[in-house]
Amino acid sequence: MKIGAGLLLAVISLVACSGPGPSGQASGLVHKVDAYLQPFIDAGGFSGAVLIARRGHVLLAKGYVLASREFDVPATSRTKFQIASLSKSFTAAAILLLQERGLLDVRDPLSRFLPDYQAGDRITLHNLLTHTSGIPNVNDFPEYDRESRFPHTLAQTIALFKDKPLRFGPGARYEYSNSNYNLLAGVIEVVSGQSYGDFLDQNIFAPLEMRDTGHRGRDSVIVKDLAAGYGPAGIWDLERAPFLDWTIKTGNGSLYSTVEDLYKWDRALSQGSLLRADSLAQMFKDHVAGAGYGWFIGERSGRRVLRFSGRSPGYTSYFERYPDDDACIIILSNNYAPVPGIAIGGLRAILFGGPYAPLALERGFTPDAASLRADEGRYRFGPGFYRTNAEVAVRARGGGLELVWSESYATALTPVAPGSFLDRSFWATIIFEKDAGGNVTGLIWRDSNDYPAARLK
Repeated sequence: MKIGAGLLLAVISLVACSGPGPSGQASGLVHKVDAYLQPFIDAGGFSGAVLIARRGHVLLAKGYVLASREFDVPATSRTKFQIASLSKSFTAAAILLLQERGLLDVRDPLSRFLPDYQAGDRITLHNLLTHTSGIPNVNDFPEYDRESRFPHTLAQTIALFKDKPLRFGPGARYEYSNSNYNLLAGVIEVVSGQSYGDFLDQNIFAPLEMRDTGHRGRDSVIVKDLAAGYGPAGIWDLERAPFLDWTIKTGNGSLYSTVEDLYKWDRALSQGSLLRADSLAQMFKDHVAGAGYGWFIGERSGRRVLRFSGRSPGYTSYFERYPDDDACIIILSNNYAPVPGIAIGGLRAILFGGPYAPLALERGFTPDAASLRADEGRYRFGPGFYRTNAEVAVRARGGGLELVWSESYATALTPVAPGSFLDRSFWATIIFEKDAGGNVTGLIWRDSNDYPAARLK
């Protein structure tokens, strides 16, 4: 696992661990997983549940920390979490089920089902499934934050982007867009004559006995054992995640589940008990840029991997399947910090007996006020950053720094060493650079890559 930590994380000597065989050395694996996750927990970066299985044997299924901090409710392997974009794998499966029944074909144009959608005659269901439609991502619109606080029908959600110009011609390239899967949910409803949630309940969840999985079709409905969502706040604290009405994410991120139920999903996909072999081949084909239907196809640590992740306010998730090893790792978290995607590499190494780097995080470092003031200012990233040429402000606050992205959004930077800070919201290291005279000239945002930002005069 590549760790962008610099001075932040003291990397202890590489450790090789032997993953348990099919009969399992489960207790040894559990001990190693517990020890590996503890630094993330100590940093307020993880709470949730983890399941690891191989060759039909569950080696670990365990909750960590709390599902509710207000009521001290512990997380367990049966705690429900919003799974965010992991929902897309079920939406894709529903489309393939309808194709198996002869009710649609992934080569069909969108206009067959939603005739009033602009450019719908040029966009196919395959384009939607593989993020090659050119439809802009509804999450990127400035009004999305406001709209996401209120209930939406699918028609209302689709109306937010249906008249927006395409970013490129359908099929021209890959670009991830949640809007694609909103539309696929709409297609499911038109073809089946049922609501998205009802179709999934009756055709996927019930047949697979996934009794703890469902769609948040109405926020007022009580979901028993659903973890509350949190996010990093201040230097080491947490706070409740901002409210999100999950209906705006229908089709692309509206489902909740448990690690135990998602393991049933893994078994169904491995054993072909829901979809035919030809449908599974379509789902797990690398169609473009590693994108299958609701999954990404690739390689990790020399193994073929089918994976997907999710992240929405208060929750993060990661699901990796290793078909050649008949193994999987499932991580669900009720913390917005993207630790599942960071920790998956170490958990994979523990499972398969590879090297991994345990982390040690120092919490005792306290910078002086003068050094914090010296880092204040405005910085500009280059075209290769996540937000092209993004301009941000850094200001001292609460014994650390704050990275200001916009008038309404800022993330706390936790000091961990001289000139080095942790942005727990994105689990990135921020390192300030100085010239020979000791003047701050820029910063580096470090996750799996380094992204420099120059200080503006």
